[in-house]
This record gives sequence, C-alpha cells and structure tokens, in this order.
Amino acid sequence: MEIKAILEKPYTEEQRLNFIVTNNHQLGYEIKETEIALEAWGDTQEELLKQVKQAKYNEANSKANEYLQSGEALYEFEEGKHIEATDGNIAKMTAYALAYVTGQLRPTDTVVWNTKEDETVELNQQQIVAILNGLGAVQAVVWSVKYPNYVKAIDEAETVEEVEAIRIDYKENKNAA
Repeated sequence: MEIKAILEKPYTEEQRLNFIVTNNHQLGYEIKETEIALEAWGDTQEELLKQVKQAKYNEANSKANEYLQSGEALYEFEEGKHIEATDGNIAKMTAYALAYVTGQLRPTDTVVWNTKEDETVELNQQQIVAILNGLGAVQAVVWSVKYPNYVKAIDEAETVEEVEAIRIDYKENKNAA
C-alpha cells in the first residue's frame, strides 16, 4: 500500500468530506487520519497487477469449466452425431466401459444413448471406448492447450491494461489445439 493523496491540516469540514468522498467512496482508497493530515492509501501498481492477474486466472479456470459443462464442447463420433464433452457424460461412458470390464455387460450388449442432435443410437463396447477417448481429448484440448495459453498470456502481461485486454473465450476456435 502507498499514499495516494494527502489533505494536510488545517482543513475545513467541507474539505475533509470532499476528500473522503473522492478518495474513499469514488476511488476506493482507505482513509487514515493522522495528527497532521488525512491520508488516502491504495494499492501499489505491483499489488494491483497481482490482484488483477489472480482475477484473470480465476476467470480462465471458471470459463473453462463453464464451457465444458455447457454442452457446447462436442465430440463427433460419427458424421453428424455428437456427444457433449461434459463431466457427466464422461462419467456415464466410464460407467458403461467399466460395466463391460466387470462383466455387468456382455461384450455383445449395446448401450442406448441420445446424441446432441437428439438421435437415439446403440453403442457397442468398442464405440464406447472410442467415444470415451474422444470426450477426453476434447477436454484435454481445453485443459492442456487452451487454458495454459491463457495462463501464459496472463503471466507475460506487464500492466493492468494488458491483463484486462486478455479475452478469455473457449468457444472460439473450437477445433484449434
């Protein structure tokens, strides 16, 4: 923290109130009264940059989660047939795959699934494994490529303005790695 403004004594009650309104209410500075002045204390540029970067890291993380759970991150397992790469769908596919491994489903059994296009399909064991891998790959692009690129851009930003200019949108370039 550093002093951003000082109102030295003597000052009138009106000057005092104007100082507090401007520096605390409008600018958000902490007001400290000493024996000789009113002081407005605020974050240094370094402290502010650190806070803005942390907020942008949080935004990158939460927007990645939101995108993956929105149903917009898709895996195309057959031409024109998509499954959303949500955690819920990955959990269901994992449960089906484990059911085959544990013998709860026979190798000849199929599983019924509704695609993003609301088409009902039957999936066999090999398709479930392939879809599970594909869904994992969609999430991996977000967490292993896109998210780290945002983190790198945030890390490299040297000013608050540069951090604030970083636009986080996982929907852009859906197929780009």
